[in-house]
Amino acid sequence: MGTETLKNSGRLVPTQPTGVRYQVNYVIHITKEVRQHGRSSTTTTHTRWAKCSVRSPDARMIPDGTYFLHSEDGRVLQVKSTGGQWQFLDTP
Repeated sequence: MGTETLKNSGRLVPTQPTGVRYQVNYVIHITKEVRQHGRSSTTTTHTRWAKCSVRSPDARMIPDGTYFLHSEDGRVLQVKSTGGQWQFLDTP
């Protein structure tokens, strides 16, 4: 397994249409599963929420909830905050 670190800024948009968006800085560690040719694992797909860091550059409070994170490099990730702890949806 390898890891990729995404550290950038972007826009955080609630999954429910509200018209609100937040400028944020984030750090996400994505784990990449390395598969051998000709072999498949018993679980071909898995989905899990993994810890990440999302912060407003001006120390603004972002309410708990689920969001889409639109990064400057064009990626769109799903993130959520529960009790101030951020997680992203890690899918293979």
